[in-house]
Amino acid sequence: MPFLLAMGFIAGNIKGQSTVRGLPFVPSSEPRMVAEWEPANGVLIAWPPRIPHKLIKELSKDVVLYILVENHTIMRESIQWLSKWGIMPNQVEFVVAPHGPDVSWTRDWGPHAVFAGSEGMRLVDGNYRLSTPLSGFACDDNLEFIFKNPAGEIIYTEEEDRLPGYVGPRAGIKRIEIPYAFTGGNVLADGQRTAFSSCIILNENRFNGFTEEAFFTDMQRIFGLHDYNIISNFEEFGIQHIDCFMKLLDEERMLVARPPADHPLSEQYEGIVKHELSKLTNVWGRPYEILRIDLARYQDDELAAYTNSLILNKTVYVPLFSIPQDTVALSQWQEAMPGYTIKGFEFVLSNEPVLSSEVHEQYHDIGWTSGDALHCRTRAIWDTAMIYISVDRLPALVDKADAHTINMIMKDYGAKQAGTVTGELFYRIDRKHDWKKVPVVFTGIPDHFKATIPGNQAGVTIDYYVRFTNQNGKSECMPRPAPAGYYSFAIR
Repeated sequence: MPFLLAMGFIAGNIKGQSTVRGLPFVPSSEPRMVAEWEPANGVLIAWPPRIPHKLIKELSKDVVLYILVENHTIMRESIQWLSKWGIMPNQVEFVVAPHGPDVSWTRDWGPHAVFAGSEGMRLVDGNYRLSTPLSGFACDDNLEFIFKNPAGEIIYTEEEDRLPGYVGPRAGIKRIEIPYAFTGGNVLADGQRTAFSSCIILNENRFNGFTEEAFFTDMQRIFGLHDYNIISNFEEFGIQHIDCFMKLLDEERMLVARPPADHPLSEQYEGIVKHELSKLTNVWGRPYEILRIDLARYQDDELAAYTNSLILNKTVYVPLFSIPQDTVALSQWQEAMPGYTIKGFEFVLSNEPVLSSEVHEQYHDIGWTSGDALHCRTRAIWDTAMIYISVDRLPALVDKADAHTINMIMKDYGAKQAGTVTGELFYRIDRKHDWKKVPVVFTGIPDHFKATIPGNQAGVTIDYYVRFTNQNGKSECMPRPAPAGYYSFAIR
């Protein structure tokens, strides 16, 4: 099957990104959509669960579980199970709300987090009345809807569309409704001004009566997305959710799935990488570093969806498919995310103590699918008072110089006034010495800082990371798991 560039690749639809001295600029007065790897306090899942109970236990060790239950009877039943698994009441916030057929897909109907200038964080609630349509490769293909009555009429998922209205108050975050289809599994954001989706998102919104111009204009106005990259659909027929194809690891790197060379979809995947993703530049103006994760078949031609993983604080939670390739996938994730804890989870239904009969009927044996895995059924509740950091890291190889300057963006969303955060950059040479530190200084440009590493050396490798601490003693590093994870550059 030849590569199909479905409709003509759309990249950087919205121009006019503000820059200051070459740095991307996110002023306090402008919205900023939160990226997956930013600090989170909670994770949203549904009950009865469609994720392994071992995953629920692990998530509870890191964050608060926001659990959707349909009524108080089910809530009491869930408390009994959670107690058996050692999960205490203070680790759980229950959200009691009506359930529809898509309730478990908290990623898809769940609200997106955006910092809305001086208003703080808001949860932006897209239109989910039409659930998750399917299409072929073509971006203007006819949409097929999963839920229809015997007469062929679309059944609307009204309950899921209303669920963010229950989640927001429970999390203590105000909600903003938008009329656009903005399905979470098909939206990846970099925390700056860039997002990625497959082109089915434009087709869904055309179906709802919205032009591309209206969609992109409001994405900039609501989320601050000045560069919205629309890639070709990658499934011959499916939901086309981009989280089953690729993953943003940070502002500069992406992890893209690679099917076996003899798989029918291999040419389409490789065509998107070669003709689309490789032509893009990141928020710092450089080409993206494209890493690959190798997929394998697990049922006929179904592909193990290893990109459909959850990055939550300093851990990556990866779906496993009970095949030998699982071990390779975990190794590739660890190589891509040094310093992070990588945890894999099989979902063998016969091993699960509490699952609905519907789950057994739908999945039969393995609870993950090629288009619906761990990322689809979880969604972070982010820290409204986070310290946000973005580092303009140096290239992997640089020339010898008197000094090496690292630029960065930092925003303390919990601060009541500016100037209450101190920063430090830690560095070491050739990994033979202890970490040294230099101060991070404010440049005079809002939210922009820099630090300088002493130079005059050649033939060495320098590792570094940054840390900011506010007046309340709250600290944040970048990379987040530093010093276990760090940036590096070599000097010629």
